[in-house]
Amino acid sequence: MCFPILAVVGQTEQMDTSYRHERVRVDGERLIDVAASNLSAAVPSCPEWTNTELLTHMVRVWHMLALFAEHQPQGFPDRELFPAKPEPGEEVAAARVALQHALEAFAALPTGVEMWSWAQTQSSDYFHRRIHLETLVHRIDAEQAAGLASEIDPEEAADAVDERFVEFLPLREGRPAGSLHVHRTDGAGEWTMQVRDDSIVVACDHAKGDAAARGSAAELMLAVWGRAGLEQLETFGDSALIEEWFALTR
Repeated sequence: MCFPILAVVGQTEQMDTSYRHERVRVDGERLIDVAASNLSAAVPSCPEWTNTELLTHMVRVWHMLALFAEHQPQGFPDRELFPAKPEPGEEVAAARVALQHALEAFAALPTGVEMWSWAQTQSSDYFHRRIHLETLVHRIDAEQAAGLASEIDPEEAADAVDERFVEFLPLREGRPAGSLHVHRTDGAGEWTMQVRDDSIVVACDHAKGDAAARGSAAELMLAVWGRAGLEQLETFGDSALIEEWFALTR
């Protein structure tokens, strides 16, 4: 992790985890309430979804992550452990149950426990971070579907950018033809991505890339996660190369 939110929101690792869990609760409840207000509204960043599909997705995600916290499997949990897809009309109630399940499971999961994950970090720390940021980005989806402006904490946004670059990029199969430097303009946060010996290498430093993108933490987060386009960023060099790198994070 290049950008520890711990340094911003608390003095101890436990404080950091408690902060993440509280954000899951607040953002999860907000997500459900906003989506429930218009279940047929289209989700702009996921054209095949309405809010009904968004809530169904969150039921699956929250239960799945809770199963990781409870059982610490060496791979994805057996799908037989997943609850059935909510019946039509039951999506809101099912989402509230799933969110509570996740909150209880993660409250009981210590930090620093060695665990399999599909990312770089192989410990429970990854999952505490993952449920926080997954809930954040889908809360934004619900708000975009409702035409509402989203309040995005800049340090959480920078953490979300860092997760995409540091945890996922090195594991992707794509190999862009040039390097990229990304610079946050409203606080600490710089990342340089390049291909070296057929491997993707991410460094958290100030360096020159073949292309570059600059923006606030929230602007970078929305672009990296595919919730906004490059037009909101200040870009240098080949925009297609920037988009190629960003696409690898999704």
